[in-house]
Amino acid sequence: MGGHNEQDYSQRGGLLDGIIIPLSRRLRKIAYLKAIRESFCLMMPVIILLTLIHMTGYLLCNPNGPLLGEDWLGLGSILTGGLHDQAYRESAFFALGNQIKEYLEVTNILNSLLFAMVLTVKLADLWQGNKYLALICTVSAYLFLITAFPGSSHELALYFAVRGFFLALLIATFSTLMFSRLSQLKFWQLSVVPGLPHEMAVSLKLLLPLSFTLLASLFTAFGWISIESALLSLPTLLANAIHENIAQSPALAIGYELIRRLLWWLGLNGNSLTCFWSEAFYVPAQTANELTGGKFIFTAEFFDATSISLLGLAISVWVFASRRKLRRLSAYCFPLMLLSINEPFLFALPIVLNPMFLVPYLLAPMLNVLVGWLAIHWGIVPLFRYTVESTAPVLLQGWLATGDVMGAVLQLVWLSLDIVVYTPFVIIFNLLTQEEDRREEAHPHEA
Repeated sequence: MGGHNEQDYSQRGGLLDGIIIPLSRRLRKIAYLKAIRESFCLMMPVIILLTLIHMTGYLLCNPNGPLLGEDWLGLGSILTGGLHDQAYRESAFFALGNQIKEYLEVTNILNSLLFAMVLTVKLADLWQGNKYLALICTVSAYLFLITAFPGSSHELALYFAVRGFFLALLIATFSTLMFSRLSQLKFWQLSVVPGLPHEMAVSLKLLLPLSFTLLASLFTAFGWISIESALLSLPTLLANAIHENIAQSPALAIGYELIRRLLWWLGLNGNSLTCFWSEAFYVPAQTANELTGGKFIFTAEFFDATSISLLGLAISVWVFASRRKLRRLSAYCFPLMLLSINEPFLFALPIVLNPMFLVPYLLAPMLNVLVGWLAIHWGIVPLFRYTVESTAPVLLQGWLATGDVMGAVLQLVWLSLDIVVYTPFVIIFNLLTQEEDRREEAHPHEA
């Protein structure tokens, strides 16, 4: 399902052949985007592992979570010998559970840092910089940022949970580009004493580019945190410039979802890159619903729940795809997608820069937003009132976020709609790749 498939169905006219396929081909040739895609692929086992660890902390260790919390199954009360309310919250069991949960939240920071390190190596190769010294620049920039952060370790983990990919992209790109470009300027290179070990000679030769990049990273980190902590932060500016009722309009919510999915199709983390808009409007709406009885339909949890749309494609591929390796891929990724881990399927199928599935990939979640708005507006489904970890399993996520089984029913309706949207495109893809199907049948061991 890679780029060579385009030759099979690019003979068709219209939007696909005239615009989408040429655009996809041009985007695939951009080396920077390719480095990001390859970094995601290299990081995939780590992303899966860290997400499962984080999910374990939320489901099994969180004393207020769905298993231990008093408002849910209440196993915490049973394990503490029947403690309830204030006595339960003051118990050593509650404190230990919270401590473990917050400790496992370090996966947010680790995920971002490791992705930035992998991307740094890719970009250093691309821009012909010393990868080891570039890594020093990237890791140092992260340490500067963490040191400058004014909040607690829990607040830091939440900060990276939202901005992790954005920060990784920003830090790795900024530090690697600056160091690589400076290190290629002859007048920035120092003369070294002959006879030094090679590694020492290289690092001393590039001392000025390294020092300048580290200093620039230091000032940038403190400047960024200062801006984020002030009223000049982008979410604050957006919230002051645009009324919340405008952000709650279905048209703008659908547009927001369109941009998120389009960024993912490009191979970029749409959730992280649109976090400023979400923090300006949908996170405060979520907080208002949860704490002050707000009546907002579009909240952060609402959009987290719509991530089920890609599961519809996995089911469509599993049932209708004619190629065995695609069906196997779908079956392999299916359990992960039930746990809200969509990245393996997104990059392995791939959806990223795949012209054939651009239209349904954008259309399905947009329809989910519209159907969700209608269901809540008509009172069929309750508002999304409760904050749930984004790593919560699908269906359970909708149930917990609304506090009602109808939240899970809404996700099932979304899933059914997504299957209907994706299935015709899977069938069309079968027709356009019949030649590859015949080659696969002739050489099944290569599939």
